[in-house]
Amino acid sequence: MNPLLHTLTLAYRPFLDPIDISGWWWWLVIPMVFLISMVYKAIRVPTMRRYWRQVVKMTVQVMVVMVLMCIGLYVIVLWAAPRYF
Repeated sequence: MNPLLHTLTLAYRPFLDPIDISGWWWWLVIPMVFLISMVYKAIRVPTMRRYWRQVVKMTVQVMVVMVLMCIGLYVIVLWAAPRYF
């Protein structure tokens, strides 16, 4: 076997061999929401005086709504839906 080919197969291939992050992938939502809030507020804010306060406020709002939606869907799927089906 060609030694160069062997070293290529041991290399990390991101799309073919993804990293297993099944235990903590939910934590990646927080920086994603924060970065989206930064970009959105950078475009929409008329002045940069309270920029960071508004970015944090939007981040918290989005995260709270996402948690409430998860709780609501949990209740519907595991509690309400089995009673009717």
